[in-house]
Amino acid sequence: MKISSPEWHIEPISTGLIQAERITSIICEVQTQFQHVMIIEGECFGRSLILDGKTQSTELDEFVYHEGLVHPSMVSHENPKNVLIVGGGEGATAREVLKYRNVEEVTMVDIDQKLVELCQEFLPNHHMNAFKDPRLKIDFADALEFVDSSNKQYDVIIIDVPDPLEYGPAYKLFTLEFFLLLKSRMKLDGILVIQAGATGPSFSEQCFTAVANTLSQAFSICRGYEIFVPSFGSTWGFVTASERINPTAKTVENINSNLKTLNIDGLKMYDGISHQSMFRLPKYTREHLNTETRVITNSNPIFTYQQ
Repeated sequence: MKISSPEWHIEPISTGLIQAERITSIICEVQTQFQHVMIIEGECFGRSLILDGKTQSTELDEFVYHEGLVHPSMVSHENPKNVLIVGGGEGATAREVLKYRNVEEVTMVDIDQKLVELCQEFLPNHHMNAFKDPRLKIDFADALEFVDSSNKQYDVIIIDVPDPLEYGPAYKLFTLEFFLLLKSRMKLDGILVIQAGATGPSFSEQCFTAVANTLSQAFSICRGYEIFVPSFGSTWGFVTASERINPTAKTVENINSNLKTLNIDGLKMYDGISHQSMFRLPKYTREHLNTETRVITNSNPIFTYQQ
């Protein structure tokens, strides 16, 4: 761990485009067993988590990402009691899930214990003491091995891991084989959601469309959606998958009524109108989805998404 003088965090958004933020201080910088971790204080986005040079979340707008990741699936399920989070080291994903009082147990599986410890210490405004909730159980393990060795059934599965980059710690978690394994650990009326990378016309090789197509090989109902995350410099894609739940069937009134009944308040981004708008993908994204043929498998697991 080291403290550094102020500098700039410069991050590629796409070929020929960068985003830069002045760093007021580097809170910590560590090479764990699995990845390079930086937690910085930035002039624009506040305290931020950066893994292998890529921004994962920032104080300014993490709520956009985490509310968008969690609530469309949680609200669409009639009574989620057991939830599996794959990744989610900051604790913010768990924070949103734990807002549901009917949830009895949240299992969070993250391969990088050091990362989670750093987030617990240095990102308190991200997790907001979610790690202290007795319903949260953390396993520091390879998610594939954990799921394969357990027969537990879940109502909701949330995959919140870094992009499937070559040599990264998460690329195997985007394969058809892993999705089929997760399906076998999900209740028949369950739902899965995964973060699926950047979307937009500047991304010719989209991780998002490949992930969506791969999920569609395993599940009957797959729905893609996107939100704009300012610190990512892009719209960001997510995909839900289920055998019975179609989140796009929910009306504005359904969503708002469910949130009120469940006493989910204090949300900054998500409500019924946001829910519907996220699933209304632009034409160019729908065309990408309709023509996508790539399937990510163990025999070809690496989806190189270097920007």
